[in-house]
Amino acid sequence: MRPKILFVSIFSDVNSVDNSRMNNVYNSFEIFEREVVTADFDHARKMYKDKNSLVKREYIHVPKYKKNISLMRLYSHIVFGIKLKKHLNKMTLFPDILYCTMPSSYAAYVSGKFCKKNKIKFVIDIIDIWPDSLWPISPIFNLLKPFACIWGAITRQAYEMADYVSAESKKYMEVAASVNKSNNFSYTYLGIDVKSFNQLLEQSSLNISRKDDEIQICYGGSLGNSYDFDSILKAIQYIHLKGIKYKFWFIGGGEKQEKLESYAKLHNLNMVVTGFIVYPDYLKYLSICDIAINSFKRSTKVAYSFKFNDYVGCHLFVLNSLKGETSDMIDRFSIGLNYESDSLHEVLLNVCQNWESYKLWKDNNKLLIESCLDARTIYDNLKVDILLKLGFKKYLDL
Repeated sequence: MRPKILFVSIFSDVNSVDNSRMNNVYNSFEIFEREVVTADFDHARKMYKDKNSLVKREYIHVPKYKKNISLMRLYSHIVFGIKLKKHLNKMTLFPDILYCTMPSSYAAYVSGKFCKKNKIKFVIDIIDIWPDSLWPISPIFNLLKPFACIWGAITRQAYEMADYVSAESKKYMEVAASVNKSNNFSYTYLGIDVKSFNQLLEQSSLNISRKDDEIQICYGGSLGNSYDFDSILKAIQYIHLKGIKYKFWFIGGGEKQEKLESYAKLHNLNMVVTGFIVYPDYLKYLSICDIAINSFKRSTKVAYSFKFNDYVGCHLFVLNSLKGETSDMIDRFSIGLNYESDSLHEVLLNVCQNWESYKLWKDNNKLLIESCLDARTIYDNLKVDILLKLGFKKYLDL
């Protein structure tokens, strides 16, 4: 009889055509009987999910929300946790391992309590460190600071209950390690499956034209509150006034889309905002670009972003404002340049004016992938480490 693993993730998109973390983790545990519990609301597209799937999963109905950073989103997360508790308590056949992503803190807390009560091994995977990472993003969360002690306590208790802590970056792992005493820790970057990337690119039917005498520059992903769009717009206008031949692509959609479109029209910039698109088309847009901008607000707690992963997978020259692990990778493998948020315009102009020299750096992305980000290797290593440390060594031979 095969062991069983239950995945709990409010953002789960297992079995979808993308490079999501849950997809990679789910696929790595193919020796297990696998089930998924997730919300029925698609966070990225802000709409309810299509429930047709070959994956065995349970959809929990949650309230919808329009903005990434909003009180309504937090309410939706709380509802998910409450209904998750009811779902888990109705189970008659327990999993051997429960694997839960964070956020949300409350879902992880509920999962941890359930596991301790029923002697189930509990694994948490930290995608973002809520609530800490939210305070710098929006004034909305200043209203919640009186509740920060409660929220923080729930988060810490979830960390403490875990038998194994995985995280999407070393920085996030260290946050949980300061609370959890199990010594069962690891960090696994999102990872890149080159074969899958190429297959996804082939699925796109888009035919995107580009002029050979224009440098194609892009920002990919959500147009939300975490990112420093003011610096990006300033940089675009700056190179525009300096006479650089360019085209800028905002590849994605979100609450800042109207602002970006209005700015481009007002200043007559050569700029396109695609709006929400499917992942193969997103990669297709990235693939025709030269330079990508990884621009976060100065106070962000993010250490390693999903968009950076896509930039590397599409072999782009990356201009990055994140500190720590991402900047270290860029310096170590020479795949781009790091900058301070108030200097992007000068850095971008320098790169554009000397592009014939800088564009050769794009080839270095291949070495970064082979050394640190090969998805098949790093997720298999994560699975092996979890099974060894949680006492499931015998299943490695299946």
